[in-house]
Amino acid sequence: MDSRSWLRAGSLLLFILLLAVVGCGSSNKARAKVKGRVKFFDKTLTCGTVAFIASDGRVGSGNIDFEGNYEVSDAPIGDTTITVTVPQGARGPAAGGSPKPPPGVPDMKPPGGLGGTPSPPIDPSKIVPIPAKYAQTETSGLKYTVEKGEQTKNITLSP
Repeated sequence: MDSRSWLRAGSLLLFILLLAVVGCGSSNKARAKVKGRVKFFDKTLTCGTVAFIASDGRVGSGNIDFEGNYEVSDAPIGDTTITVTVPQGARGPAAGGSPKPPPGVPDMKPPGGLGGTPSPPIDPSKIVPIPAKYAQTETSGLKYTVEKGEQTKNITLSP
């Protein structure tokens, strides 16, 4: 092969790689910020995790703070199912057992503790138990269309 052939082959390969990166990458990584408050009836949740899960498997999640607020800075744009989980110690017979969080949702941590600082332990008596159905995408029944930008989605759970 002469130098012109190598140049053409290299240019073609570079074009294909650039097309793959630009063509596929932007829609797959589209994310938005969603924040709000989580309640079970009139009780404000004091800890837990909220996750927005797209049908293609993209997940964005955030912790619930002691005042019931959550913030998900990487929610996938588009139609999503919302799951809400609370620490397993809060699940009694009325809450329906202790399911595992959906795939892709990180382990739940108590609020606070940024930068490696230990978080205060969660007082089990302060945890608001919720039905187990909210921890699974198949049974949560919570749907939301995430749009570009920042938005507020308050979540009220019922039995």
